[in-house]
Amino acid sequence: MTGEETLNVDTEQAADAIGALADADRIAILVALRNGGRQSFAELQSAAGFGDSGRFNYHLDRLVGRFVSKREDGYELRAAGSKAVDIVTDERFGASPRPEEKAVDASCPDCEAQLHARYADENVEIACPDCDALVHYGYFPPRGRTTRDADELFEAYGTCLWREFTLAYRGVCPYCRGRMTTRVETESHHHLDYPAVSDCRDCDASIATTIGLRLLADPAVVSFLSDHGTGPDDRPFWEFDFCIDDSDGAVVSEDPLAVSVPIRQGDETLRVVVDEAGSVVETTRSVPRS
Repeated sequence: MTGEETLNVDTEQAADAIGALADADRIAILVALRNGGRQSFAELQSAAGFGDSGRFNYHLDRLVGRFVSKREDGYELRAAGSKAVDIVTDERFGASPRPEEKAVDASCPDCEAQLHARYADENVEIACPDCDALVHYGYFPPRGRTTRDADELFEAYGTCLWREFTLAYRGVCPYCRGRMTTRVETESHHHLDYPAVSDCRDCDASIATTIGLRLLADPAVVSFLSDHGTGPDDRPFWEFDFCIDDSDGAVVSEDPLAVSVPIRQGDETLRVVVDEAGSVVETTRSVPRS
């Protein structure tokens, strides 16, 4: 099966659409619409910096339909036009912002050393400087980096990632908004014991994390954390042990598959059992006997 068939993409049509953007004048039109909203022909010509109305009309016509909508009272961006401007203005095509690195309030699941968060080449990694264990790695747009200091950068990244993982867990692809299904694996190449793996049926994206990370939005987990004075909005996900380390997980049933995940706060433990699709089927709170 070819990539085209797998992704259900008309490659010729896609190339034609992308080709329509390969011109600085057309990018200027899209940016002017993003900045000024709906505009008349004359207003848009001026905002985009065109002196020649004939040349402006030629480039505008190449955008109308795919990226720009023509209304009775003017022109405005379509959703695809907005996405195109986002790609341009996130500065992927310019120089990469300077790297940032800081120690974070989390311990390495392998050696207990303090983890570090590092931003370089438009990617964030949460890793151990002592044993090189990699806890997390992902993209963050340069545009989001250039307006923040290191603390704000990693806080924003954690917030974005939690949202994306929650969407995936609930069946929505965070990239294309297509349909995602989740499964729990017991034998995996994802360097986790029991990863929750979400696959998009529409764009073939795949996201693998600890089961615990998918539970941050579960009502029982939110309530448990709240009872101990914290919550997923208070700190980045990597500061919760159960979100980066699944070595305490255990299979409690093989057929059907069920995996238990312990979440500890103070002297109390919330034990969450999920099924093969990662859905919560049981929760139990307990404290050690004195």
